[in-house]
Amino acid sequence: MRILFCDSGFSSKEVDYMYQEEYDAAKAASISCSLISFEALKKGQSNLALKSVRPAPEKEQAIYRGWMLSKAQYELLYEALLTKNIQLINTPTEYAFCHYFPNSYETIQEFTPKSIFKPLEENFDIEDFREGLKSFGNQAIIVKDYVKSQKHYWKEACFIPDASDLENVEKITRRFIELQDVDFNIGLVYRAFVALEHLAEHSVSGMPLTKEFRILVKEGKVIQAFNYWDEGDYEAISPNLKFLDSVIPSIKSNFFSVDIAQQKNGQWIIVELGDGQVSGLPDNADKAAFYERLLV
Repeated sequence: MRILFCDSGFSSKEVDYMYQEEYDAAKAASISCSLISFEALKKGQSNLALKSVRPAPEKEQAIYRGWMLSKAQYELLYEALLTKNIQLINTPTEYAFCHYFPNSYETIQEFTPKSIFKPLEENFDIEDFREGLKSFGNQAIIVKDYVKSQKHYWKEACFIPDASDLENVEKITRRFIELQDVDFNIGLVYRAFVALEHLAEHSVSGMPLTKEFRILVKEGKVIQAFNYWDEGDYEAISPNLKFLDSVIPSIKSNFFSVDIAQQKNGQWIIVELGDGQVSGLPDNADKAAFYERLLV
């Protein structure tokens, strides 16, 4: 197995400082590591992006640990690595299944808040979402794109107190799109807001933090669970993973993250899925244990 990290952007021989701890942990676990140029990959220059990656003498599995990629960028990386006899753990289709929320919604629908979504062909028009928003009544909702939200701009660009207040829905959505700017992903998602077990208020943004957990799954098996937030007191609460037993086999990915949280009524929900290769590890994560378990 090989782990592919992004280089620093200044030197092809130095790992991006955001992944230094993971790089050190992978090395300590005796896992082969290579560095790629994220900047070159974004420009479509796959040969330049992989100039520091030595070909494998025989077919080798690899896991990318780096910044988020679009499906097109991931496919470029995937195909370029195949020419070096290296195959990423997830195909481009498997990557997109967990990376873009609508792709997995049907699979996790029973365990996640009601959601509607639609791609933006051109400019945002609230009329395109009027009918879908009616299904929420006057319920509170949140807005995000197919990948990310602006949760740290909670009141300004994420949380919408009343889905029937279209003027406010439009205002908050437009602010969200403005903040996403060039990082906007494909389309809009509106999700029912559900009351989760409170943890704290974020020390910088003031957004309400809830008792969420990030679960990493490799080849159908949970390899590690983390507190999602580094702030607040989780009071030794342990995540209930049992409810995931019926859904994990249906998730079309070999390596993915699943974020879960407990509602105030005690029930557990899936917040969202993510491709495991671009899912961040919180500061509280035991990086050494994570890389040791990747080998199992």
